[in-house]
Amino acid sequence: MTVRVRFAPSPTGNLHIGTLRTALFNWLLAKHTNGVVAIRIEDTDLARSDAAYEENIFEGLRWLGLGMDEGPLEGGAFGPYRQSERNATGLYAQYGDRLLSMGQAYRCFCTDQDLDQERQAADHRKQPYVYSGKCKGLSDHEVRSKVDQGIPYTIKFSVPTGGDIHLSDIIRGDIVFDRQLIGDFVLIKSDGMPSYNFAVVVDDGLMNVTHVVRGEDHISNTPKQIMLFECLGFSTPQFAHLPMILGPDKSKLSKRHGATSVTDYKAQGILSDALFNYLVLLGWSSPDGQELLNRDEIISRFSLDRVSKSGAVFDIKKLKWMNGQYIRRLDSEVLQRHVMPFLPQSMQHGLSELGADRQRAAIYSIRDNLDFLTDAPEFLDVYVMGDAEFKLGVESSGITTSDLPTISQFLGCVETDTVFTSTSIDSALGSIILNSGLNKGKVFKPIRIAVSGKTSGPHLAEVIAILGKSVVIERLRWVLSRQSINGGM
Repeated sequence: MTVRVRFAPSPTGNLHIGTLRTALFNWLLAKHTNGVVAIRIEDTDLARSDAAYEENIFEGLRWLGLGMDEGPLEGGAFGPYRQSERNATGLYAQYGDRLLSMGQAYRCFCTDQDLDQERQAADHRKQPYVYSGKCKGLSDHEVRSKVDQGIPYTIKFSVPTGGDIHLSDIIRGDIVFDRQLIGDFVLIKSDGMPSYNFAVVVDDGLMNVTHVVRGEDHISNTPKQIMLFECLGFSTPQFAHLPMILGPDKSKLSKRHGATSVTDYKAQGILSDALFNYLVLLGWSSPDGQELLNRDEIISRFSLDRVSKSGAVFDIKKLKWMNGQYIRRLDSEVLQRHVMPFLPQSMQHGLSELGADRQRAAIYSIRDNLDFLTDAPEFLDVYVMGDAEFKLGVESSGITTSDLPTISQFLGCVETDTVFTSTSIDSALGSIILNSGLNKGKVFKPIRIAVSGKTSGPHLAEVIAILGKSVVIERLRWVLSRQSINGGM
């Protein structure tokens, strides 16, 4: 049996982390089993659906690298892949009529006011509300008469009486639902649009979906869908309900926890590989406990039986750490491609004046300083600052006369350095530490200030090598001259 799964978002908002995690787990199951993953746009809520949201969903999937095998853009043998387009063919009405003819559904003429009165009565009795099903008893003549009068109606499923409904969930195990607590429910709304539960069953059945992988908030829908699969003669897929994603305070993830659109994480400088790796750990764990895994490793190890039942906490600090790890794994050319879009035009221009090799080296030198790509301008500023900015930085840095011997000694090393590479500079700095008896901080800090005007930044030897011998000598001499004139800063 070929595993067929579907990712079925509603375009009523931008793609968010929880929805993306669902897409990822479906995608991984398909890839692990050499199966098929389809995207189906569930846009039957015409009032809230928007093409811009749909494009945001596609953009987020493309960025994370979750290519679909079938869908509105990809095509496929089971299209169309938008529910609005499927509804326009009369598909859902056809299956609604089938259930009507089977006696498994009926036309309900109850108004919202009628249903509210029933709910209030149930509340008064302190009982869970279950629709009375009073329209089920209407005669054919009464139904025809109401239809002829143009009275609005829905088509409702007649829930069979007696017995429990059993769900064997891949993640959560066996769940039993009391059929008596499930009232007759809407299949086709009064405006002719299918309900969620009806449309997904028709679509999953016709698309030969074998596994439904979705959030645990859909568990309550599952018994209704199981009944529909059985009544319509479709094979019931296997269900796997993923744990909720929680905020640090263990409540449902929301905007107050920083839960933004997936494309916002891209704009913040998160690498797609890092988010891919992080998201899969929200509910799943590798058999060996390893956390930093590339895509191929994740695909080969993925299985739904490794998914936890308990909620997964979205920790932005851990994502930040993981993103930093992925940044440090990039080679210089790839890192440069990722960083450049996050730099202001003036900085891009300034770096270009270094030449291609030094520009790439400058960007690579800051790799250990980055948690997000948006951090890059702060650390690259050292390579493009003007003379006035440099001197202002030195004058406000707190260099004292006691630092002058160290700076002078380093100037001597630079002037006699015939290769001037980060390796030779590191060697010179090490010699100063050894010969002076000073600790690393007492040597590195004044030298860093004297060449860059900053108290911190990328690896010092790399900064010095990239700035170039002539610039470094000129700055060191200026600092020593300035100190001797003023007697210290």
